[in-house]
Amino acid sequence: MVVACKLNIPGPVKNSAAIQAFFTAGLARLEDQWLACGQPFEIATSWEVAPTGPERFYLLYSAGVNVKEGTVHFEERQPANRLFDLDVLITNGGESHSLSRGDFDLPVRTCLICGRPAKECGRSRRHSVEELQARVAKLIDEATAANQRETVAEQLADQAVKAMLNEVVTWPKPGLVDPVEHRAHPDMDVFTFRQIVRNNLNEFSDVD
Repeated sequence: MVVACKLNIPGPVKNSAAIQAFFTAGLARLEDQWLACGQPFEIATSWEVAPTGPERFYLLYSAGVNVKEGTVHFEERQPANRLFDLDVLITNGGESHSLSRGDFDLPVRTCLICGRPAKECGRSRRHSVEELQARVAKLIDEATAANQRETVAEQLADQAVKAMLNEVVTWPKPGLVDPVEHRAHPDMDVFTFRQIVRNNLNEFSDVD
């Protein structure tokens, strides 16, 4: 089956450097979600610089209900993810068919501003394009800032791990664990030290 990914961006401007960065960062998290669930996928094609907005198409190999539940989970996972429109397309009788949330009693999309059903607000034009644009811009800015903080945190963590591993293999040094001796820590050697570092890294990576 195919998962078609695009963004719901109101107004005439559908693409920019900021929008593309938000799109690719978000889909990286979607791919991480699939990998964590053991869901195989491949990128079929990607049009990230299209003036109508970035788009990407994935091929997935799983039951439609599982894929749809996963995409809805992603869309509802955090406020900025609600800008993503992830269509799950299957072939039925030789014709392409998009699975809807209603097919599986999944929650309907809600309005970015007031929380009512999105279709209801769209039909009644309850909110102006300017209101929607301001809300979308805020969501993208907040998500971009969060991504930047996460990137910096990961870089700092990588440097800290490198420093610890370099330190533990340094010899001689006064009374600390190294490949030759471990006077100050008789219960630890260089191998148990490295295992502790790996265990702590695994615990950190499991935190969502």
